[in-house]
Amino acid sequence: MKYKTIVFGIMVWLAGLTSCKQAADLKAFTEANYKLQGIEDLRLNGVDVTDKRSPFDFSSAEGDSLLNAFTTNKLQATTTLYLDVQMPDPEVARSMQVTNLTWQLLVDGRETLTGTIAEPLHLQNGLNKLPVNSTVTLAEVGGLQNYEGFSLLTTLISSGKDARDRLEFRIKPTIDTPVGNITLPDYITVAKPSARAPQ
Repeated sequence: MKYKTIVFGIMVWLAGLTSCKQAADLKAFTEANYKLQGIEDLRLNGVDVTDKRSPFDFSSAEGDSLLNAFTTNKLQATTTLYLDVQMPDPEVARSMQVTNLTWQLLVDGRETLTGTIAEPLHLQNGLNKLPVNSTVTLAEVGGLQNYEGFSLLTTLISSGKDARDRLEFRIKPTIDTPVGNITLPDYITVAKPSARAPQ
């Protein structure tokens, strides 16, 4: 993929500036497969939405508060992500410090929600349990908020059907390196999430 080619070039440049181990770790993380194994305790502005399936599941106060937060771009999500990172060489222990993570949620290939996780995340090969706090905003189309895409997303959720095949989750990490922070030039697509978080 394009981002892997570009990042590999960065790796070659970094190899002359830092240790071979650090360069190899960074290269391995750019080539890893990422799979979202589950999401636990999802809250939007403090409102638990884990089991919500329709607007009728929210109280009037909750609905009004979340609608106002969406329209004013003041929505904040807290949750625990279970992210599985599969390295090309899983027998080699590797870790990486992510200083910033931007993400996108697409429905039928159309961007609907975006956000940023600003606090540091420590990733290692294997299963990572990541408590996160992220901004959530509507994607923009032509400079305007994409309410159509969000409407499609809420319709899918309220249907109660498994809509994972129509969803795509993508991430773009900024990684801490000895020569400063490096942001990957393209988004990484995370594999389809499973139905439940591991216990």
